[in-house]
Amino acid sequence: MLQKLTLAALALTVSGVVIAADGGLYRDLDTNQDGAISPEEAAAMPGLNNEWTKLDVNADGKLDEAEFAKLEFSDAKSSGAKSE
Repeated sequence: MLQKLTLAALALTVSGVVIAADGGLYRDLDTNQDGAISPEEAAAMPGLNNEWTKLDVNADGKLDEAEFAKLEFSDAKSSGAKSE
């Protein structure tokens, strides 16, 4: 059972990396398609607003694709570490 859960977690982690690579989640969150995620748009993803200050490195009040990718990369990395 533990092996199946580990494989499932690995599959989800890999899927997250694929989503990050094609920008699908970013595009889905950017509902007004202005090329940035506002705090209002970020509310659709649980936990994203909690990381806002750390991710919005240029403090412009929105997340560009490069800033958002840092969240996805660190989430995938930490998920992999937990499954070991």
